[in-house]
Amino acid sequence: MIKIKVEYLIVIVPCALFLMLIFMAVLSKEGRAVGLVNGRLASCPDRPNCICSEYPEDQKHYLEPLSIPADSYSADQIVSIVVAAILEAGGKVQIESRVYISAVFESRFLGFADDFEVRVDWDEHRLYFRSASRVGYSDFGINRARAEGISELIGSRFVAY
Repeated sequence: MIKIKVEYLIVIVPCALFLMLIFMAVLSKEGRAVGLVNGRLASCPDRPNCICSEYPEDQKHYLEPLSIPADSYSADQIVSIVVAAILEAGGKVQIESRVYISAVFESRFLGFADDFEVRVDWDEHRLYFRSASRVGYSDFGINRARAEGISELIGSRFVAY
């Protein structure tokens, strides 16, 4: 039987965990947002690191969509407000159109990449959000907080615009 000194385990286990985190962070940079699926944002997987306002039946992942005053603003103004809010929150916009906006947020610790997506529904006058981690299981509520914060920021800009 192999005997391993406890002192070695105290060093080896944390180093292995840290290397695993680095690998996951690098892996997260290789992905991209899911995008629209049949004209809607993708549903969340069965992990707590995703939030989406498209599917009210999925209560653990649900966030209310944001009503937009489409009669008061042009499409270009609304998209500009959404993009400005994402940039202010620290995101990097990758795709910008009249119906879909995709951005990436990177964590301060190791640069884990999370996707943030917005679908603009001009018929219902609503913004639908999806924020999800690319890797891992839990996000400690970061994606929910991000989506809620950006939704509030956009809502406040409609009033001030």
